[in-house]
Amino acid sequence: MTKARIGQRLFAVAVGVMLFGAAAARTPAAAAPIGKGDQALLIQMAQANRAEIDAAKLAQGKTQNQEVKNFAQKMIDDHTAALQEVQQLAQAKGVGLPAEADGKHKKMEQKMSALSGDAFDRRYMAQAGVADHQKTHALLRRVQTRAKDADVKALAAKLQPTVEEHLNSVRQVNAALGKGAGTASGNSGTAGSQGSGNTAPATKPKTGG
Repeated sequence: MTKARIGQRLFAVAVGVMLFGAAAARTPAAAAPIGKGDQALLIQMAQANRAEIDAAKLAQGKTQNQEVKNFAQKMIDDHTAALQEVQQLAQAKGVGLPAEADGKHKKMEQKMSALSGDAFDRRYMAQAGVADHQKTHALLRRVQTRAKDADVKALAAKLQPTVEEHLNSVRQVNAALGKGAGTASGNSGTAGSQGSGNTAPATKPKTGG
């Protein structure tokens, strides 16, 4: 083999190594795994959004009240977007998420599905509108306090103002209905509120639904 050919081969090898190195540099490093506590919080965030979506879809099919129907559609839109963000973060962190809401919310939906008319509207607004949003609000604040992973904390802070907005919307719908379905009043949320100016629920349930 001539020196010229040897030189050509060595040059080709050198170029290949350089190209491989450049490609490797462009490939993002795998996300570091997160602890079990943060994994559990992500799962709870996903299930909270799934529960709101499922309840809202039920309301869309059952309510005859346009105010309730509009509220339910907003819940579908907002919580679907929130769920997608949770799913993207979970995938990046290597966390598997349940494909459906938890058993407790499934049972609640079964009970609601047996209702109709004003009885359904009152139950939906009291349960999915008030109680579940209060629990989700408490969950998001707990995530910001307890999570170890900065990305998990940041996502909770990002989603909190939307939940606060929903709680205000509940009050407006209930005022329009004239039913007073147990809306809550309280002090404005502080953790991650990002200056939303919306009031957060005063009560903090023990579990994060």
